[in-house]
Amino acid sequence: MRLLKYPIDQTTHRLNALTVANNELILLSSDGHVMVWSQQQLVDTAFDKVSVQDLTISAEFPAELPTGETAFFILALNNYLFVGSEHQVIRHHNWKNDAASTIERHTLFECKSPSTITDIKLDKVKNVLFVLCSNPNLILLLDAITGDKLNEIKLDKNTTPFVCITDPSSERFTILCSDRSVLIYQFNEKGSYKQIHRLNQFVQVYPLHYKLTMSPQANTLPIINSVKGTSSAAIPATVLLDTNDSYKIANTIVSPSSNLSKVVVYSPVMYEKTNNKKGTKSRYNLLATSGSKDGTVLVWNSKRMKPLFNAVQVSDTPINDMVWSSDGLTLFAISDDGILYTFAFQPTDLGEILPTNEIIELQKQNKLLPPLPEVSGEEEKKVRSQVKIERKEPITLSPTKPDKDQKNLSKKSTKRKSSNQLQATSIPPAVQVKKVQGNGMEFSPPSYNVPKDLKRKPKEESPSDNIPKKLKRELEPMDFLDTGLFLPNASFSRVRLATPKIRLTFNYIPPSTPKLKFDVKNGTGNEQKPTIVTLTSKLDYEENKLFQNFIPKFITMCTAGEFFWACCTDDGTIYVYSDSGKRIVPPLILGVPISFLEACSKYLLCVTSLGEMYCWDIKSAKLKFPINNIYPLLNPSLRYSDDILTRAENITMCAITKNGIPLVTLSNGDGYIFDEDMETWLLVSDSWWAYGSQYWDMNNVANGSLNQGKANNFWNSDDVQTLVMDVKSNPQSILNFMERKTNDELNRKGRIKNLQRFARTILIKEGFENMEEIVTLSHLENRILVSLKLEENEEFSKLLIVYCIRLSELGYTDRLDDVLQWLYNDGDLETSKLGGKTRKELMKDVLLACANIRHVQRVTSNYATVLGIVQDKL
Repeated sequence: MRLLKYPIDQTTHRLNALTVANNELILLSSDGHVMVWSQQQLVDTAFDKVSVQDLTISAEFPAELPTGETAFFILALNNYLFVGSEHQVIRHHNWKNDAASTIERHTLFECKSPSTITDIKLDKVKNVLFVLCSNPNLILLLDAITGDKLNEIKLDKNTTPFVCITDPSSERFTILCSDRSVLIYQFNEKGSYKQIHRLNQFVQVYPLHYKLTMSPQANTLPIINSVKGTSSAAIPATVLLDTNDSYKIANTIVSPSSNLSKVVVYSPVMYEKTNNKKGTKSRYNLLATSGSKDGTVLVWNSKRMKPLFNAVQVSDTPINDMVWSSDGLTLFAISDDGILYTFAFQPTDLGEILPTNEIIELQKQNKLLPPLPEVSGEEEKKVRSQVKIERKEPITLSPTKPDKDQKNLSKKSTKRKSSNQLQATSIPPAVQVKKVQGNGMEFSPPSYNVPKDLKRKPKEESPSDNIPKKLKRELEPMDFLDTGLFLPNASFSRVRLATPKIRLTFNYIPPSTPKLKFDVKNGTGNEQKPTIVTLTSKLDYEENKLFQNFIPKFITMCTAGEFFWACCTDDGTIYVYSDSGKRIVPPLILGVPISFLEACSKYLLCVTSLGEMYCWDIKSAKLKFPINNIYPLLNPSLRYSDDILTRAENITMCAITKNGIPLVTLSNGDGYIFDEDMETWLLVSDSWWAYGSQYWDMNNVANGSLNQGKANNFWNSDDVQTLVMDVKSNPQSILNFMERKTNDELNRKGRIKNLQRFARTILIKEGFENMEEIVTLSHLENRILVSLKLEENEEFSKLLIVYCIRLSELGYTDRLDDVLQWLYNDGDLETSKLGGKTRKELMKDVLLACANIRHVQRVTSNYATVLGIVQDKL
């Protein structure tokens, strides 16, 4: 690879955008000056075939923008060139002519202040130009050839579109908005559109001009600056969503600089590499990324999600735009200080390039979308009469001022709390956490009432203590109507959780079946106007009502399993229905309000406001394990005081896996699972491991490790690195999900900086020299045992090999022998299974992985002889 840095003579203006057309590179400066360069001449100069002094511009001309306008966007289509500024989009025809006077210019779109253009994109297959505007917030669909307005999409006034990403297969386009939502639309050449997906609270964007493209096979959508949680200290990352798998996360890119991403561009071709040892071929994409604050350029391999190369701070200023050549062998970039960068690769540097016809075949393998409805003749004529304009006149847009009622409504809506910000795309499929849509879910605080005749010992205050203390909330004594009939578990409960308030209407769409919707319309809570629950199915363009039921009570929550639907009332009654509306079990009476109601597969999990946990197997209509309590998770010994009720950690998530294992996470970052065999809670993720273990979250995102980046110093083979990458990139891993939840809470509370400060000094103290490796091994051991409990067999076998190699490298021979004895199981290797494999298979994998480590061969050779591995190798 060769790098050419060529400064452009722009003393007063900066380079804002660039694009490629055929074999030419087109640059745009902030004042609207267009420069055309020969791509081949730039590449030849990079490889010293052409002198830098002989490098010349092929053509240049002004875009003729209005005075004071700043040019941000440039697009090319055959003999058309589109230049966009803050308020105008101008199309240039015959721009390849040398004489600037022969260029035909036409203003396609124009808006007036305070309305601005935030992005423009071009679909080169259907010749549709997308223009994103703010104030009012809308998306215009224009015909790039004729200049006609095909259609427009109006968005909510709080949803400003900032970024548009077009699909190489010309099926859909994606919009990134200011409210952190991602909107995916289907469209056709006539301007018809339909929203096919929406991701809420997924991405952070600011008023920047981002440059994003999709993979050439159109199956991967990059989403920049995705953060887990709402804390400003969270590390932004670029997530790659699988368009064929309900836009779930396929991979994650975390830049070493950890600042906000600005440019993510895929190479327009795919690459292939042959493994000489195995004789297999692997296909992969290349994508280039750059941040918004530094001038670093990274090129990533999508197969391994590792940088192919890292040009650290190649520029002193941020990179404004990047583009690949059509053959995928050259990457062009421009920086804020007016320098053109040419990264020229040899064909052997990147791999074999797949033919175009094979990429088209890969596009055909994507999930097919149903065709958009055809517009009838009269309807099409009506639409055209509304949107068609004179060709000579530009499309003008004047912002509309909201009236007073709209302003008041927006103020009221912003005060409402969001219902549930957990997204199905970031949650493993083995765990289902509901997302309730409606007018916002608010919670009623637990009651602080106690019996009036309760005897309390008053606190004795020291007379010498003159420091004023913060007063605690006093308990509210009250007279109970009948103390003998009042439930003692409610009046003297050790746990009191908040419960959802009653909402007028809400609905629930399960992530596994998005075409089904469970609607709840609360009545008055009695027989005069009962609550209506309805299950509807949306097929193509119509909705079918599957069943409807009337309940003379208030419904607070609902959820869905594999074959059932459940909802609960404010007095603690649970109703369970089948898809057709048949009652599966009689109403379940719990007697107290319910705080959590979750379902997955055939299991239904319920946690009452008193902390009691029920887990039912709906298929067999039985309790999966005896009723338990979440009280041990709230650190009762640490929260003890003279008061009857004390505050504890909040429960941030309560869910259940497809195997019927409850999951709970707290606001301090700790995560737990319930083991029905031992009938107790097990610790899964702990903030102690978050900054002490080298393998926390498997990707160094905790920012608190005692010695980050040191984990890979002990690897001695590519196979082990592959194991770590597989565990790290597994989107179905429950353990990865829970460790990310711990990171979110640490970032939210700002504990990361304190942990880092403590980590720098703790290793210096006497007696703590080997603390890092001890905490690391402790974390790995716990993760192995929990993955076995969760029946994540593939992750268990991979972590076991990683753990044994780490023991071998550190010289823990006794502990390694203990692990091998556990796998040996007194000689029962064939019939006994562990984690979905026989113990013989697991032991063989461990022994082969540790075979090259000399100082543990005394331990491993005996087991290898029993298994016959030594003879096989000889």
